[in-house]
Amino acid sequence: MGLPGFSRPWMHYLERDATMKRYPLITGWLYLTGFVLGLAALIPASAQNGVILDQQLDPNNKGYTVIRVWGSHYEMGYAQTSLLGDYIVQGVNETKAYLDQFHMYNYVRGIMATAVWMPPGIEDEFDGAVDCLAISHPTENIDELDLKVACTAGEWLYGCRSHTCWGRYVADPIKTLSTRRLDFPSLYSSMNHHVLCACDPDDGSPRWVNLGWPGMPTAATGVNEFGTVVSLHDYYCDTDFAAGRMPRMVACRYALSYATDPDVSTHLAGVFAELQSYEIMTGSFVNYYAPEGHGGVMVCNPYQSGPDFYYLRTPRETWHHGEAMITTNTWTDGTYTPPDEDFGADAYYDDETPKTQESHWDLLASGSNSLHLLSVAYRAREDMTIWADGRLDGIGRTPRLEWEWSDLFGPGPMLGDWNGDGYVDLVDFAALEDCLDGPDGGLEPGCDCFDFNDDEDADLEDFAGFQLVFTG
Repeated sequence: MGLPGFSRPWMHYLERDATMKRYPLITGWLYLTGFVLGLAALIPASAQNGVILDQQLDPNNKGYTVIRVWGSHYEMGYAQTSLLGDYIVQGVNETKAYLDQFHMYNYVRGIMATAVWMPPGIEDEFDGAVDCLAISHPTENIDELDLKVACTAGEWLYGCRSHTCWGRYVADPIKTLSTRRLDFPSLYSSMNHHVLCACDPDDGSPRWVNLGWPGMPTAATGVNEFGTVVSLHDYYCDTDFAAGRMPRMVACRYALSYATDPDVSTHLAGVFAELQSYEIMTGSFVNYYAPEGHGGVMVCNPYQSGPDFYYLRTPRETWHHGEAMITTNTWTDGTYTPPDEDFGADAYYDDETPKTQESHWDLLASGSNSLHLLSVAYRAREDMTIWADGRLDGIGRTPRLEWEWSDLFGPGPMLGDWNGDGYVDLVDFAALEDCLDGPDGGLEPGCDCFDFNDDEDADLEDFAGFQLVFTG
């Protein structure tokens, strides 16, 4: 396409724009553009709308990654795949190999083709991932159904434990403690790559943090900006694979990102009512641990008479003052401890001294070898501490990841920082070329960070602003 930076018709505008005299550095910068863009091709890849915040993997890809993605749902799907494409391909291929042992892969693809996927933006996330893989891994020929099969392993088995507390059991500034343990076998190696993904959609839906595996827009364990921990637990796992049913990992994701009312006390009833309008694929408990006693446990079964989501358990005064809840894999109406409870919840809550996040974590972590563990100390909306770790088969566990919500999401992309890594450098300069459309060109998707004067375009005025923040 010729020298980058000189390929667009609007660049003729430079030759006659008197503002060139006001920015003497621009001419030098434009001469450097071709060199810099060539150099940028040698820089390790960064994704528009996504950044790796932390990563530790061994040669077998066992370990963890912490990432942040933002923008439209399509852009978030594309960004996560740009950052983790090799590992997503690994997961898809291992899922296929696992199911092919039982001659079931094409059968499961057919099920996912007729399943219900919500919220609507989740389909855009899959589209973004597929489009990215078509470029980065064209010979793999991975399509949307391949990704959907890989992202619904939770239809098969989830043994879990969770507990949450508030009121007398916490001390300021903490308002609620919630911890969730996922007891699940590692069906294949890629389940040893644990991903903590901070998702920041631009459509007005809540931010959320997902603990899962590479390229997973569905959810088994997550927390949203309101401090609500949402997770899946096995309970009477009857399945109905008829067309038009919602996989339970999709229901979990939908619950995580559905409610937007600032009044958290309205969320549980609203989410439960919304899920009652769908038929579920696999029976389950869906934890909805909203903070300060506003949460509950939603029970569903595909063969239930009436709505598949048929029962809503809320805190009961007779169980530890109605200021704690527990979820295992057997029934309770909330007035008694479920019979399969095996981690000492009653003794823990009989001691009414305020709990710490450390003790809340330890109650589920001690003596277990869970696939992953998530704990949240909630103080206020978008003000919480998140801990997570994961099992590494044959090695041990990841280190405990300890993040503040504010550090996962940051203050928002700064001007000029296209890839959101906290620097304005050569990678951002390389991206600038595709965003410079002149004073009447508007803004391409993902180019907002280059609109320095907030006039809804990227032109010479903005180029001059970029020079001032460029750090190299």
